[in-house]
Amino acid sequence: MPPPRHAATPPPFAPATAQGDRAALAAEADWLAALQASLGERAARSAHTRVRSEPNLVSLLSGAVEDAVATGALRAGTRLPSVRQMATRLGVSTFTVAEAYTGLVARQVLASRRGAGYFVQSSRVAAQRSPRELAISTQVSDDWLSLNMFAQGRDLLAAGCGWLPLSWYAENDFHAALRQATRIAGEHLASYGHPLGYAGLRQLLAQELGQRLGPVHADQIILTHGVTHGFELVMMGLLQPGDSVLVEEPGYWNLHAQLRCHGLKPVGVPRTDQGLDLDALERLATAHRPRALFITTVGHNPLSTTLRLQQLHRVLALAERHDLWVIEDDIFRDLDGPHAPSLAGLDGLQRVLTLGGFSKTIAPAIRVGYVACPPALVQPLARVKMACGLTTSEINERAAARVLADPGHRRYLERIRHRLATSRERVVEALLDVGMTPLAVPDSGLYVCAGWPGADGANGTKSADGTQGTPLGEQASLARQVAQQALAEGIALAPGDYFMLDQRPTGWFRFNVAHANDPRLLRFLQRMAKRLPRP
Repeated sequence: MPPPRHAATPPPFAPATAQGDRAALAAEADWLAALQASLGERAARSAHTRVRSEPNLVSLLSGAVEDAVATGALRAGTRLPSVRQMATRLGVSTFTVAEAYTGLVARQVLASRRGAGYFVQSSRVAAQRSPRELAISTQVSDDWLSLNMFAQGRDLLAAGCGWLPLSWYAENDFHAALRQATRIAGEHLASYGHPLGYAGLRQLLAQELGQRLGPVHADQIILTHGVTHGFELVMMGLLQPGDSVLVEEPGYWNLHAQLRCHGLKPVGVPRTDQGLDLDALERLATAHRPRALFITTVGHNPLSTTLRLQQLHRVLALAERHDLWVIEDDIFRDLDGPHAPSLAGLDGLQRVLTLGGFSKTIAPAIRVGYVACPPALVQPLARVKMACGLTTSEINERAAARVLADPGHRRYLERIRHRLATSRERVVEALLDVGMTPLAVPDSGLYVCAGWPGADGANGTKSADGTQGTPLGEQASLARQVAQQALAEGIALAPGDYFMLDQRPTGWFRFNVAHANDPRLLRFLQRMAKRLPRP
């Protein structure tokens, strides 16, 4: 006879053997009690520390499991509490536990069995796993930010990354939306979908964009695998190899690489805390006769500044005089607020194409974005999309549509903006405390850029305390030297070099305020400040 549907819940720890001895069970409970005590101590420290350490939660849980396995407190075959049980027991989010468990499975400390849960991996299999370090670059090279930042282990403090802490994303109910999206009728799974993308999401976006751009038809929107994919469509659909294009400098490092991959010639226009250098923009447009301007109006990467309305009018007038396409990267708008100025809003999607996505707000793995463009460009861009990869994932697009249609999504965005504002204030104060000067102090967005005054350029002098630092070579920038030392200590920084077209040496960094609010980073920067080269 099958067990009743409401059978008693099994104990949180279920050894693989039929009858585990009491001593082993006590040991298994002890490690969890020790972890709870560590979390309590951490909470007490955070209450008296200016910079909080939320990113440590995943590392703390992962480390506790690994230590318990290494000491024998958790034996091979032991089943751990479910994600929900563990989260309830520790008082943390389910997303935090799921992230820790996923990392432990990847390192073969745990094994995941569908429908059964997470189990301690056998020592024989664990001994065969490759050292973690083999998968991680130990050098901050020219392409490190693009090739290695995304591949780092979850226990790395990603102070220079481009996404929110994973625990923040847990609040938007994306998992439920994804489950609902997979329950679509069979005929949808058996087709590639529409070339422009899922109509339901395009209609939602048309309504939202119409509030600030004027009338927008759903057929003016092409769904993509994120903003990077949208850039690809624009580069291949509107531009030709050899064309010059204007970009902001400092600016988005991956856009620079993309342009060069397509044989385009990026020309840097200075962007400062005051906005885009419009006089330089005029001179460079006259000298180089570019075909397009790539620009971030709101939440610029890396400065996080937003252009003023007066500047946007001048940009559009210049684009008209020089017959430029204007490609507006709008990925950070939701982190700023719905009332920030918009080039596409002023232009009405005539000369301006606006690109957006949801990796910053819904989840990085969703890989859904869009291009909103003039009607005449829909067919050329859709043709490129189909030629290079056919349609985009309707399941992901349906999940994004469900999240956006949820009345709670706006409240979620408001909470994210509030948390970023709180973190930004603390991070800026902490950076000032270690002698760093912000390049700009933004009112919103994900980043703050800062460096030590007079620290730009190559290393060739002794440190301020009279000792020699840890150079990478005389031509290496100070920012890269510091980033190299940080990586050795489990901290991933983003040197300013990466955001310059020629990657020339700098002495500043891009800090993600949601991740940089961590005492490990502050302690590291305090030590580095004492070893600065003399001006």
